[in-house]
Amino acid sequence: MPSTTDPKLGAAPVKRHVRDPGAIGDLAESIAQGRLDPRALVEDLLARCAEVEGAVHAWCGLDREGALRQAEARARDIREGGPRGPLHGIPFGVKDVIDVAGWPTRAGSRTRAAAAPVALDAEIVAAARAAGAVVLGKCHTTEFAYFDGPPPTRNPWNIDHTPGGSSAGPAAAVAAGMVVFSLGTQTAGSVVRPAAFCGIAAFKPTTLSVGTWGIVPFAPAFDTPGYFAARVADVALVASTLLPAARRTPRRDSASGLRIGIVEDELLAESSAAAGASIDEVELRLRMAGHDVSRIPSPVALRGILALHATIVDYELARVHGYLRDAPVGEVGTRLREAVVRGGQISDDDYRTARYRLAGARERFWAFHAGLDALVAPAAPGEAPPGMQTGDPRFIIPFTALGGPIMTVPVAVTGSGLPLGVMILGGPGDDVALVDAATTMAGSIELPR
Repeated sequence: MPSTTDPKLGAAPVKRHVRDPGAIGDLAESIAQGRLDPRALVEDLLARCAEVEGAVHAWCGLDREGALRQAEARARDIREGGPRGPLHGIPFGVKDVIDVAGWPTRAGSRTRAAAAPVALDAEIVAAARAAGAVVLGKCHTTEFAYFDGPPPTRNPWNIDHTPGGSSAGPAAAVAAGMVVFSLGTQTAGSVVRPAAFCGIAAFKPTTLSVGTWGIVPFAPAFDTPGYFAARVADVALVASTLLPAARRTPRRDSASGLRIGIVEDELLAESSAAAGASIDEVELRLRMAGHDVSRIPSPVALRGILALHATIVDYELARVHGYLRDAPVGEVGTRLREAVVRGGQISDDDYRTARYRLAGARERFWAFHAGLDALVAPAAPGEAPPGMQTGDPRFIIPFTALGGPIMTVPVAVTGSGLPLGVMILGGPGDDVALVDAATTMAGSIELPR
C-alpha cells in the first residue's frame, strides 16, 4: 500500500479537518442487522458538521430535522420488513445544481437567489432515496457549475487551499467526514478534480449515460452526474446501486492480472514533479501486483480535444443560459459572462464541425485502446493550489470529452501535506467493467485511510 510518508513524495500530512466517514458497506450492514440506528448515524454526522463546517463551508443548507425524520423512517423500515436497498440509512449530500424536493436549487448564482423550492427530486436523488439513502442537505457549487465563481468551500486537508470545483461542497463534505457519500456533476472536470484535491474517490459514469432530469444544465453534450465517497469500494457500491441497468455491462474475470495502459501525451507531460512521481509509483505498484502495465502514447492530441470541448461547451452554454449576458452587473461572474458572449459568437457550422471532429477522435482513441482493461492518467497537474479558484482542469477535460467512465483514486500525499489522485479510465459503456478494474487496482495503489 502507498504510504503518506513515501520518501518520493514527502512527509506525512497534517489532517486539519479530514475524517473517514465510515465504509458504506459496513454502515449499511450494521443498519440492516439492527446494530446501528440510522438516527444515531445522522446525529453523529450532524455533530461532525457542527465541529468543522465553520472552517470547511461545504454546505449551503443542512436539513437537520428532515434528515432525522428520514432516518427514523429508515429505522422503521428495518423493524417492519428490512432495508430498501444497499444504501439504506446512509446519509448523502447533493450538489446545489441538482433538485431536492422542498429545496430551492440556486446553482451558486445570485441570479437564482429568489428561486422557489422545487416540487420533485432529480432523477438521481430519487434513485438514491429508493435505495434507502437519507438526504442530509445541499452542498456548495461554483456559479452554474462553471470553472469560476468559487463558493466559500475550503479544502479539508488545508483550508488555505481550494477543494476544486465545480463540485466543491460535495467533495469537501465527504473528505471532512460530514457525510458518507455525495452527488455531483461533471461537464469538464467537476467530479474528478475536487475528488483528487480532497483525497477521496469519485466516479463519473459514461457521458450522458445517467439521467439528468432535475439538474440545472450547463452544456448538455457533456453534463453527467457523478458520485463521491471516501474510498473506491464505497464509490463502487454507490455506482453499482445507482447506475442505470443499461450501464451494467458484464463483469470481467479479474482472477488474472489486468492489462493497463498509462496514457502519455504532451499535455500530461506538464505534471508537477510530485504528480509525475505518483504516476511512477502507481506503475510500480501495479506491476508488483501482477498486472501488465505499458506506457502508451495517446493516438489523438489531448490539447486538440481541449479546444473541441471548449467550442462545444461555450456554444451550448450560450444557448442554455444566454440571458446571463444581460444580467445586472454584480449578479454574474465576469468569466461566466464572457463565456456566454463568446459562445454566442460561435456559428452553428463551427459547433457541428466540433461535434463531428470529437466523434472521430473518440472512435480513434478507444479503438486504439480496445485490448486494455483500463487506462491511467494523472487527475491534475499537481496538488490543490492555494486560494479559492478551483484549479486547473486541463488534464481531465479531454477524457470527459472522450466520453468514457472515470474513477478517481487518491494515491499519494505531497511534502506540503496535500493529496494527489489519478484517473482510471474506461471506454464508453464499460462502466461496470471499469469499476471492477478500478476496485482491483485500488488494492495496490489507493492511499490508506
